[in-house]
Amino acid sequence: MIVLTLILSMFVILFLVSKKVNIGYSLVAGAMLLSILNGRNLNYILNLFIRTLSESTTISLALTIAFITVLGYLMEKYLILDRMIIALEKMLGSAKATILIAPAIIGTLLVTGGALMSCPIVEKLGNKLDIPKDKRAAINLIFRHGLYFFFPLSPTIILAAELGKYNIWDFVKLQLPIALVMYILGYIFYLRDCKEIKPQKIGAGQYIKTIGAFLLYSSPILVSLLGVLLFSLPFYISLLVGILISILINIYDRKRDSKYDINENILKTIYHGIKPSMIIAIIGIMVFKNALGDTEEIYIFLRSLLDRGLPLEILILISCAMISFSMASTQPGIAILYPMILPLAPNYHTMVLYGMFIYTSAFTFYYVSPLHMCQVLTLEYFEVRLKDLYRNYMYVLPLTYSVMVIIYIINIW
Repeated sequence: MIVLTLILSMFVILFLVSKKVNIGYSLVAGAMLLSILNGRNLNYILNLFIRTLSESTTISLALTIAFITVLGYLMEKYLILDRMIIALEKMLGSAKATILIAPAIIGTLLVTGGALMSCPIVEKLGNKLDIPKDKRAAINLIFRHGLYFFFPLSPTIILAAELGKYNIWDFVKLQLPIALVMYILGYIFYLRDCKEIKPQKIGAGQYIKTIGAFLLYSSPILVSLLGVLLFSLPFYISLLVGILISILINIYDRKRDSKYDINENILKTIYHGIKPSMIIAIIGIMVFKNALGDTEEIYIFLRSLLDRGLPLEILILISCAMISFSMASTQPGIAILYPMILPLAPNYHTMVLYGMFIYTSAFTFYYVSPLHMCQVLTLEYFEVRLKDLYRNYMYVLPLTYSVMVIIYIINIW
């Protein structure tokens, strides 16, 4: 029964999204349907909304997403973003390299919804390289998330190593080829055929000035990231500092050149930078996750499949599809499956391989989930339909996943 109700609720969500209903409203509808089909009453649904809206996680995410959109809007409106991209492109000597590296650099923060920070950069460079919007969305997501396979500071990789009780570097070495293939395939399918005009070569002195310009104009983003990494500030607090720096840069620019004066009140400019559709999307995601988390039958169903002797790899795939796809998170799949599967390994080496299979499968289903927050926000930003984004994944994701399967087969034998 749980499988049927989950499929029905996901179908409703995808149908509404295909009809251009905001993903947040679609997720709320799916959560209500899932709850009703599993015997919940209207009182439960009301409490679900109240609980979700009052949770610190929901509030923090909503503030974070609101401030990210404001920061991006200010940097674009004040022409800070343009100058940052020009400096980065001069440093790297290639627009292609810039559009590939920028999402990865920002991706080192690994915060929920952080892909939104690199959207304006990809948008500007996408215009220069004449890349269609659906490919820009795919570029932003693929080049950001390749890090998730091997970045040792990733909370998910740390969680996996703790639960699996294996050396994190043994795991990273197995996963690194998967990430490299993902980046290479991303370049081949999204960037290889793009034509670009190579920037003029510059001398050493000019190059140093370019680095200084990049540090200045990227400082709103860099400070926002470093505030979290170095001082463990909440991301929305760190973003406020980045917003303040953008305003200060504009005040300085206006004094030396009138072209940077947009003749608008600062508070009004900030207000225009808020995108309500993205905040609604965050609330919808959290409502659906909570509704699913309250449905214990899904975990009972998975345990029964294992008890019936289903092949291990098939069980992992089914389990990750049910858990990570529907919850749009890698961590629940790891938290549930590691304690179930890893103890079955006959030795340490096999245990790490099981860990890799679970991790990559959970990540892949999380990545393509219509509830994946980075994906939702990227689609909203570029105004791209989900099916168009999936079309761009057609070769990259299956080929990337097949690398994991090959590594697994070679090592398990």
